[in-house]
Amino acid sequence: MKTYQEIDNMIEYGADLIQAQEEVMGCAVWLEAWEGIKDLLKETGAPDIYELQKRYPFENFISNYTQDLEMELHNAGIDDSQYHVKRIKYCTELLEYCGGNQNIIENTRRAIAESYADLGDMETCDRLFEGWLQEDPNWGWGYNGWSDCYCFYLSGLCDYAKGEQILLRGLQQPELRDRIDVIARIVELYKRKQEPDKVREYKMLMNKLMPSATKKSLYYKPSPIKKPVKTGRNEPCPCGSGKKYKKCCGAKMVG
Repeated sequence: MKTYQEIDNMIEYGADLIQAQEEVMGCAVWLEAWEGIKDLLKETGAPDIYELQKRYPFENFISNYTQDLEMELHNAGIDDSQYHVKRIKYCTELLEYCGGNQNIIENTRRAIAESYADLGDMETCDRLFEGWLQEDPNWGWGYNGWSDCYCFYLSGLCDYAKGEQILLRGLQQPELRDRIDVIARIVELYKRKQEPDKVREYKMLMNKLMPSATKKSLYYKPSPIKKPVKTGRNEPCPCGSGKKYKKCCGAKMVG
């Protein structure tokens, strides 16, 4: 069984490989690190990655690494389709250890269904999204993710009609979360379909909704920080990078 320090070193090494555009090799290293994390979770009895994060001083947040791995497995799958299969397996395990974090759950579910689409299994992709959206019909990015599988991710011919149907179904939900992002997808879809009148119509609606964008939205604009706040070295960097302060802006203060 790998020690905490060995796992931490592997995460850093995998990040270096990915930074050097060696996605397949980097993912292989990160997946090995994930096996070590699962062993550490079992040994310590920690219920999830957030509790493990509290117990060991990892150089970067485990929660960031786990989400980065999900995205990089998709990139690796472009070169080697077996990584789409690995992504499904990994994401299924991540759902068990994410501590109920809604953002991770939603992104990870999208990744699983998207991977089935990448493998050409649209039946499973549809079944998964349909089930999750029946469970949570207000999940805006669920409709986006499902539509993307028909309009933006698949190689070959796109089914714009199916993608449009999914997005318009989402807009029918009165309490839809991240509505502005769903509308933005519709705008992009109508651009591709070369329907300028529809593009103008939904762009106007987008502009009206800009002030109501939530933190999860791509169009969210946070209020500026008025008072400086002292940040601990192991806390999230206030610049919003997602890294620990000591690995981001705090590193610039040293020396």
